Amino acid sequence: FQIAFFKRWWEEQDTEMHDKVRELVKNGQLEFINGGYCMNDEANAHYTATIDQMSVGLQFLQKEFGPYAAPRIAWQIDPFGHSSAQAGLSAQMGLEGLFFARMHYQDYQNRIDNKELEFNWVAEGGNIFTGKLFRHYSAPPGFCFASRCHDPPIVTNKKSPEYNLDERVATFVDLLREQADAYRSGHIMITMGGDFNYLNAHKYFKNLDILMKHVNADTANNGFKMIYSTPSRYMDAVLSNIKNLSNKTDDLFPYADGEHSYWTGYFTSRPTLKGYIRSMNSFLQACKHIELMAPATSYTSELLRLAMGVAQHHDAVTGTSKQHVADDYAERLAIGQTQCENLINTGIKHLTGSVNDLYSCRLAANESTCHITGDTTKSIFTFIVYNPRSIAKDIYLRIPMSSSAYRLVNPTDPTAFVSYIPTHYTSYQINPKALPIEAIVHLKVPGMGFTTFQLKKDFGIDYRIVMKSIPVVKTENIRIESESLIVYFDGESGSLKQVVDKKSQKTLRISAKFMNYRSNVGDKLDRQTSGAYIFRPVNGTVAQDIDRPILKNYLPGEFVTEVWQSFGDWVNLVYRVYVNKPYIEVEWTVGPIPMDHGREVILRYSTDLDSGKTFYTDSNGREMLRRVLDYQPTWSLNQTEPVAGNYYPVNSRISIKDMESHFTVLTDRSQGGSSLSSGQVELMLHRRMYKDDFKGVGEPLNETQFGHGLITRGRHWLFYSDLDSYGDHRDIGLDLFYQPVVSVGGDVEVGNIPRSGIQNTNKDLNVVTFERFDETSLIVRLENIRSKSEGGKMISADLKKIFGAYFSENFKELGLAGDRPIEKVVKDLKEHTKYDSGSVIVLKPLQIRTFILLK
Repeated sequence: FQIAFFKRWWEEQDTEMHDKVRELVKNGQLEFINGGYCMNDEANAHYTATIDQMSVGLQFLQKEFGPYAAPRIAWQIDPFGHSSAQAGLSAQMGLEGLFFARMHYQDYQNRIDNKELEFNWVAEGGNIFTGKLFRHYSAPPGFCFASRCHDPPIVTNKKSPEYNLDERVATFVDLLREQADAYRSGHIMITMGGDFNYLNAHKYFKNLDILMKHVNADTANNGFKMIYSTPSRYMDAVLSNIKNLSNKTDDLFPYADGEHSYWTGYFTSRPTLKGYIRSMNSFLQACKHIELMAPATSYTSELLRLAMGVAQHHDAVTGTSKQHVADDYAERLAIGQTQCENLINTGIKHLTGSVNDLYSCRLAANESTCHITGDTTKSIFTFIVYNPRSIAKDIYLRIPMSSSAYRLVNPTDPTAFVSYIPTHYTSYQINPKALPIEAIVHLKVPGMGFTTFQLKKDFGIDYRIVMKSIPVVKTENIRIESESLIVYFDGESGSLKQVVDKKSQKTLRISAKFMNYRSNVGDKLDRQTSGAYIFRPVNGTVAQDIDRPILKNYLPGEFVTEVWQSFGDWVNLVYRVYVNKPYIEVEWTVGPIPMDHGREVILRYSTDLDSGKTFYTDSNGREMLRRVLDYQPTWSLNQTEPVAGNYYPVNSRISIKDMESHFTVLTDRSQGGSSLSSGQVELMLHRRMYKDDFKGVGEPLNETQFGHGLITRGRHWLFYSDLDSYGDHRDIGLDLFYQPVVSVGGDVEVGNIPRSGIQNTNKDLNVVTFERFDETSLIVRLENIRSKSEGGKMISADLKKIFGAYFSENFKELGLAGDRPIEKVVKDLKEHTKYDSGSVIVLKPLQIRTFILLK
């Protein structure tokens, strides 16, 4: 059930209807299930976005109906594969059961054979009863009574030439027997409905009443008794009859509904929309922070909250909608973003005591432009930077400028430094109005706090200070050294060759190249094509190199050094080595993809790590899951698609390891990825094709902009170290997720720099949520970011010290979604809180806890 739809209907109803519905809910006649603002995707949705969208829906139910409406069931019946993180988050929200409809066809048959379509999902954060619907979420074949269906109604009049009661009942009982043979409890759930059903509810229920009446009239012979029920009542009946359910500890990816129909293309489809949604996730957190810190204005975070809630839908962030629908998702996000920009700028203006207006430049966008800093008539620009992460960050801010004739003045951070670099030539392809120069400002920002600086025009400065490309002797390597790494590039091609981790003195041989798979348009084996959902390369082919890499620029700088590469006309790469960062930044720009045939573009990293067939991918940004090539842990896999069948969702990172070291790639959006050979990691960046895949979109995945194919740009962070430092990917990943928010003005007089909203120095402790809950309270979530296997330990967190003036002795813990008390979620409250003392709470590895602080 998706609250976005119900909420819209609810707001159109009068008081009389509200009272009727509330009475039905209170009496248990109307039951809500799932309760999220949408039914979110489970491959591409980041865990923070899932928590937010579920909270919007569940808190709406709590506000309108009180505890009577609190759902018990996670109803995830339409996503295209299911994650262990979703199961764990659902359990932490107090949901007791999870039902879904899509499962790999081989796993499905195996579970039918072993009567294990219902199981106990043991996930990080909690266990949850889980059930696979027998066929799908629609009515049994032949028994859809919706107006849009063509199945015959049940005719009971024996004088009618259409009389079919006996045949209809007998056929239905046969379907019941078939389903009952696949389950163990003596109870089965018959779903009667589907997409766009019940437009004529009277017709549907009339036929159901007839069917139930005549099946029940013959229970002694057919063995079945039918009742109207709900998923929660069904779950209770099952659990009362069966105790020894099997456990599941992995996930349900990848999903396939046929030998050559692997639903792994949507892990990458519409990469710019995926990137926009991920960046708006971080931006929304900053917006909610400042909404809490600053006095209320006419601007709120509500529009962006709701737009982000809808964007997690299983046909939104997945990239599996029609183009005009994808455009609508982006438009809704942009409207919410503008509202939050106004909120942030107004809030910062108040907090700083400024008398001048502030504006936003979307510095994280693909386009190197800013209407403020591009104004050549201005002699000074003021920047106020907010860090939404809960610990201090050392950041490199890239600001589009019209010229480099500006010096850094009045920084809050005395170590701040500016340098200038030419705008990358691909930026002009994305936007012909891109500004020619980028200022790179290196500065420190407190956790959930602010810093400020100005760039002031100095007519004694000219373009000579812009980082210049240095000629390279083609026979020599380019050597770049930072505090953590020594990195070598080929002097002729600019290709990455070797990375030395200075701490462990271990060396990684590595290369990176762009390749593409040719999209299948159907063949003799199967008519299945590649499309928005499906990834199916031409049978028997491997990825082909796109073009020979060419070194375009080598730009050494004091704080960052860049190496620019091109791979033909439509693929470009920038390597960045920062002096004080433990990773290499890879910025890729892909497009327009030629339309000579469908292409699926990948970036493949090849190393000398002996990783064998094993690799690791994250589950919605939470736990890392072990993957093995051509293998599934709970059934014997018959691999029929050796590339697509080994692709998994990479929500935020993918790793390979040997006995001593690891290589991890962190992503700025969800992508499909795999390790098809020892030592390799590949990530799919972009897709374009001219055939639909017949799975529901009804149009090819062929994104365009300004009359040509879409150009997309994104980033990978490459992290290499010994295994002792492997868990540091958690800290690095949060730095990539939480992007600074910048307000810009002219000669703005900043009266004071507001203090940080919180005080936190533990990089393993993350404040996931810091926002207004209602008129008298705020809601906070704290997270221990490391897993036990990564060296995570229990963390003590003093709420009073962390939240300072925002803390209240009158605080209480809630379930993860903030809609019910914690005692309604955990089975043993004493065990859950046994290490807590006063305002000090304890977080286990990877645990998230939610609290209400009363003002």
